[in-house]
Amino acid sequence: MKLSKRMRMVADLVKPGETLADIGCDHGYLSIWLVDTGIVSRAVAMDLRDGPLMHAKENIRFFHKDEQIETRLSDGMNELRPGEADRIVIAGMGGILMSDILHRGRECVKMASQLVLQPQSDVQLVRQAVHDNGYCIVDERACYEDGKYYVCFSCEPGTEERPYTEAEYRYGRILPARKDAVYLRYLAAELEKRERMLSGLLAAETDTARERIPSAQEEIAQLRALL
Repeated sequence: MKLSKRMRMVADLVKPGETLADIGCDHGYLSIWLVDTGIVSRAVAMDLRDGPLMHAKENIRFFHKDEQIETRLSDGMNELRPGEADRIVIAGMGGILMSDILHRGRECVKMASQLVLQPQSDVQLVRQAVHDNGYCIVDERACYEDGKYYVCFSCEPGTEERPYTEAEYRYGRILPARKDAVYLRYLAAELEKRERMLSGLLAAETDTARERIPSAQEEIAQLRALL
């Protein structure tokens, strides 16, 4: 089995463990790959929708992993028992939803040893939720696939050596410090986007535009500092 570049990035961050909870498992490929490679002994593949879960069951049967991977229809971690999984992965959904799942699943989260999170948007909300749940971010990865940039981070119980700044919540601490080539390209693209937006705001000369200018200028300054 070959994972997409994005999903391989997620898989590579999962540390060897006993049981994986794959929240929003889609077609189940991540669970299958992690069990097949021996990274985890078993997995619980969970999804809110019947369709993807049905496809996941078919794929699990096709790869003969029925005895190691269980599927469950679940809204977030609602059908996961606290302590059942020592590895929790949530990938491929918006940051608002992901943050909500982390907060609602707090009892399961606090008994796990690792979270691997790959939000599609509002990454700053997810980093904040990680800290709110008593975790720190220990590793980050980035990739570029099909015209989009993706970031993923590994989290473990604990506290950061120093509090995150607003810029670090928005853009991360590890990838910029590492001078990750893919992530630097992402930051450069974001800077260009913000500069175009600022030019538009300055040209608009409306009250709404003027109110947004300071925020746009602050984001540009943060990006320039990171680059």
